[in-house]
Amino acid sequence: MEPINGTVEATLAPQDKEWKPKVHPEIAIPPLAGSGTYKIVTRVSDDIAKADTMKELPFTVRGHDVAASDTLVLRNFRFYRSEEDPNPLPNAVYRAGDAIWARFDITGYKFGDGNNVEVSYGIAVLDADGKVLFTQDPAAVEQGGSFYPKRFVPGQMSLTTQSNMRKGDYFIVVKVEDRIGNQKYETKQKFVVE
Repeated sequence: MEPINGTVEATLAPQDKEWKPKVHPEIAIPPLAGSGTYKIVTRVSDDIAKADTMKELPFTVRGHDVAASDTLVLRNFRFYRSEEDPNPLPNAVYRAGDAIWARFDITGYKFGDGNNVEVSYGIAVLDADGKVLFTQDPAAVEQGGSFYPKRFVPGQMSLTTQSNMRKGDYFIVVKVEDRIGNQKYETKQKFVVE
């Protein structure tokens, strides 16, 4: 990030010999930062004593890891029981009438000027025979720039199964488009209604 510059000016009296300047800057961690060790580098200059010092302060971030890709791809597709559920389902099995939640990450798109991205995705639900039961295209669009390049675009979807839905295998198809990089990607994920 850009350096934070500031000045601390104070007039001290003899009884202030233990006084030390205090500075409280706020440093924003990128919202989609990957896991790893980062550091804050601090440089301080004393204009009166003509002295400089520097200190590095490492800190650890536990972020959401998404493997990088040179081409558009959807990663980490997971089914969930509810919107707030922190743990994905080990098996995507639902009952007729249940809500289906899914989350995924999109990466490998190209950037425009100012770290601009323009990614959209649509969804469709198919039965075991490939018949389209539901479609929404686009389901979501992510566009705009940011100071930090976005390593990935998080996506999520939900739909409620019909109470009279037949038991069996079904599929969610996610079609992703990178409008800046002129790329497309499609994935098909199975869930079961029992």
